[in-house]
Amino acid sequence: MIRFAQLYHAIDSTTKTNEKVTALANYFAAAPAADAAWAIYFLAGNKLRQLVPTKLLRMWAAEAAAIPAWLFEESYHAVGDLAETLSLVVPPGTLVGDDTLTHWIEQRLMPLRLLDESAQREAMLELWRQTPAPTRLVIMKLVTGAFRVGVSKGLVTRAIGQQSGVAPDVIAHRLMGNWKPSPSFYQRLIDPDVQDTLHSQPFPFC
Repeated sequence: MIRFAQLYHAIDSTTKTNEKVTALANYFAAAPAADAAWAIYFLAGNKLRQLVPTKLLRMWAAEAAAIPAWLFEESYHAVGDLAETLSLVVPPGTLVGDDTLTHWIEQRLMPLRLLDESAQREAMLELWRQTPAPTRLVIMKLVTGAFRVGVSKGLVTRAIGQQSGVAPDVIAHRLMGNWKPSPSFYQRLIDPDVQDTLHSQPFPFC
């Protein structure tokens, strides 16, 4: 997760296309296949379904910060982004390990949706205790469904192509339609020997 958070901040801190592509390519070169697949999923504009109601996040954050609810709401209004407000107002935690992006998504975040309110609260408080502000910002953007960063799908395909040696237009074709992030999907995505006619994804129809 640390590497993915660093990627987010690297992209967010520059307006230069080449620097964004380099940051993306470096991430894909070092990330495990499962993490790379999830990163592409989010960078391409996909989101997790709502994991925790935002009204509960605001209430629990005020409690964790030991401030009245109205002060949190004023801070939220001033900042304009819930994930950023949560990363700033709730006291910073300490990261005790560097679990993968996949572990965070599949083992810690997605299960939140299935918990009752009390268990969700305990899970969120524990999450906040274990995340410093920069990492928490990215995690909370995933939790709130507000993950957006200044990179286009075209830049993502360009970076994958640069790292893998597969033409960006081929990468773009392979990313069309519905697909699920997985190590096998990512391996097919960057495999120069894959026949696109066999592995292209179905298009969704309205």
